[in-house]
Amino acid sequence: MIAAALVLMVGCGGKSPSAPGTPTPTPTKPGPTPTPEVGSVPCDIGPGDPTAACKVVTSRLRGDVSAAIDALAARKPDLFDSTGRVLDKDGYLHGVMEELRAAGFCADLDFNKLSTIQVKRDGSFSEDFDIYEEETGSIRRGNASYLRTCKPASFPLAVDPNGPPPGSGCGRPYPPPVTRWVVKIHVRIGGVWTLDSSPLVGPDVNYCRSIDYTDGRIFCRIRPEGNPRFTDGPACEEWRVGRADDTGRPGPTWTRDGALCTGVGSHCENHPDNQYQLLVYQPNGGGTYVACADNGVCGEEVVPD
Repeated sequence: MIAAALVLMVGCGGKSPSAPGTPTPTPTKPGPTPTPEVGSVPCDIGPGDPTAACKVVTSRLRGDVSAAIDALAARKPDLFDSTGRVLDKDGYLHGVMEELRAAGFCADLDFNKLSTIQVKRDGSFSEDFDIYEEETGSIRRGNASYLRTCKPASFPLAVDPNGPPPGSGCGRPYPPPVTRWVVKIHVRIGGVWTLDSSPLVGPDVNYCRSIDYTDGRIFCRIRPEGNPRFTDGPACEEWRVGRADDTGRPGPTWTRDGALCTGVGSHCENHPDNQYQLLVYQPNGGGTYVACADNGVCGEEVVPD
């Protein structure tokens, strides 16, 4: 009866009633469930297509996903509190995928973010769902959970040994390593100059073309600026560039004549809002300024006093 009440509460948004005079027990939060590995469960339906076209249409599987959530609530009510809030995110995601697999579907986590569930019942199409509300820790279902449909099915795909780690947020096409930097004086305003840096990859005309550079260039940015097709630019740059040694922020490590930039006293300072830029304080701010990625590839600009 307790499990049935929880299913009703989770499915309809209400609270299960308590018998008169009977205190409502406070659920004990279960221990964390290890994050399920992408591709750890084989899909007998077959592989996905990396060239699948994905768009938002009318979902055909959202009812099946909601049914899996209800089945999990009945089987493991300790994953939820009395209001239906999720107590163990990884256990919840893993449990919903188990229910879908038991019902004959292939289900897995999206490789890029490890928060989106991918579902298919044959090779003709697959659908992506975000079934967890991060801000409130609650279940997301129905139309609100549906993200997109891919034709043919977009998963599972073989893990690329040269690709990013699971959960990086960087999707295909995966950028090759950084091989060049463009470093330049961007702005001169009074005694504060701003340097700007751009990492480049290549020579790889095929990669550049795949991210919509159609002019035949062989060196290009990791992702094109302002292109709505590629919203994962920051994640891909963080993967390929790394984080600055001094600030720990995504972006290059800056030095002036071999020394880190620490503020006005050193005549240079990391830009407060953008690790790819550097503030140079004049006069006496001249020197050789270098921006480096984690792989040791650097670019430089000589700044006069």
